[in-house]
Amino acid sequence: MCGVAEQAAAIVRFTEPAGGFFIWLSLPDGTDALGLLSKAIARNVEFMPGPKFSSRQGLKNCLRLSFAYYDTPDLLKGIERLAAVIGQG
Repeated sequence: MCGVAEQAAAIVRFTEPAGGFFIWLSLPDGTDALGLLSKAIARNVEFMPGPKFSSRQGLKNCLRLSFAYYDTPDLLKGIERLAAVIGQG
């Protein structure tokens, strides 16, 4: 990682998956994942906001990311784009 992705890595949390197709990314408390989605789409990267997976509108600061269908270069581009969005707040 370089630049903005390294900065974002300092503020996000995730657990490396043992399998599956998705990874959950937790942003700092108070972050609005739904609010970040339109900014992400403007940078040509998408995610599923956590509240879509909560019956109680929880997980507001969480993102579900897919990594199963993309090549490594595309994933790295996506990381850079998403990191830029997260850095904007």
